Amino acid sequence: MKRIAEKTSVKKWHDVLSEAKGHGLASQLSKIASKPRRGRVSVNLDKLDKHVKPSENIIVPGKVLGVGSVTKSFSISAIEYSESAAEKLKAAKCSIVELKEMLGRKGARIIV
Repeated sequence: MKRIAEKTSVKKWHDVLSEAKGHGLASQLSKIASKPRRGRVSVNLDKLDKHVKPSENIIVPGKVLGVGSVTKSFSISAIEYSESAAEKLKAAKCSIVELKEMLGRKGARIIV
């Protein structure tokens, strides 16, 4: 069941990216997200906490893992989140945003 859910979330991302072709980040995100699952990006929370500024808009074209902790509040969009990462992000008052909404915001940055 989880595999089907993952394919659905990746397909959903590709649908949003195909609609947003004119957006500057869409082509970069599409290249990164279209890789096979093994080659896709995984980002730990400690890396996000180290490189992200408070109130920043972040896009992760892969999975966010729950290793580490978050001390800043920011907005994030990713293909998927581990259970522990989602809990820690919510506890740190980070907002988990859909990709379509994130592409509409100014200053969104890709973290790989």
